[in-house]
Amino acid sequence: MDFTGERFIPELFGQIQLEHLSRYHFVYNQIDLSDKIVLDLSSGEGYGTDLLSNFAKKVYGIDISIEAISHAQKKYIRDNLAFLVGDVAAIPLRDNSIDVFVSFETIEHIDKHKEMFIEIKRVLKPDGILVMSSPDRYYYSDKPQFNNQYHIKELYYDEFCDLVNHYFQKTRFYSQRIFSGSMIVYNGNADIYSKPLVMEKNGSAVEFTPLYNIAIATDKNDLKSSPQVFLYKEFDYILTMMDVQRAINSIRRSKAYRFGDFFLRPARLLKKYFLNE
Repeated sequence: MDFTGERFIPELFGQIQLEHLSRYHFVYNQIDLSDKIVLDLSSGEGYGTDLLSNFAKKVYGIDISIEAISHAQKKYIRDNLAFLVGDVAAIPLRDNSIDVFVSFETIEHIDKHKEMFIEIKRVLKPDGILVMSSPDRYYYSDKPQFNNQYHIKELYYDEFCDLVNHYFQKTRFYSQRIFSGSMIVYNGNADIYSKPLVMEKNGSAVEFTPLYNIAIATDKNDLKSSPQVFLYKEFDYILTMMDVQRAINSIRRSKAYRFGDFFLRPARLLKKYFLNE
């Protein structure tokens, strides 16, 4: 599969890789999956679904893209792994059949949030668990003045919490952000963790601000509340998707690009014309 700018593939490195992989590691570190049937909604390329299958009894990967599902079915082959084409509002699984429902970076791509949660509740067992992530609209889009063309309806933190709390009785919310730095950890039996501080370039410390919000929700199970630090040994340089988009926009605004585009445009139109003949 080719990288489109939104759907993650394992060949990518840097921040986007850490963001995606750490969420899946978070799932099996928070929940014992050994006897669980897991659904990974919007499974994409299939890397995360395959990762979860190392720990779960059975894992389903569901995606609306026929291309993505076809790719995953050929690349990831295990007895306890299945990939199916499906929609967030029409999941092709039986009622009360799923123990753990995973949905990472999906909800912002649709505006059918009510329909999605009705389907989540339908396929989850009465004691099932939801693990869901969503970009924080304020820190992801508003503050940096960034517009992700693939996102249809992003949620502010309070909106995300209200939505999950409306459908589930027991919830815990986490914040996620990738950064490089130094950790000093208390070795005693501390159950309460204060918000970490992030060092700015000028040496000042500012409060950690989330780029993504993560929810764990259920109706009957008791939920763990342990935080997670995901370390990556080769993290010398980070290039975020916002940086990529800014770089592309800067190039397209340059005189050299516009000059070359002006002279090459007739050739591209001719090529398109003859290819369609």
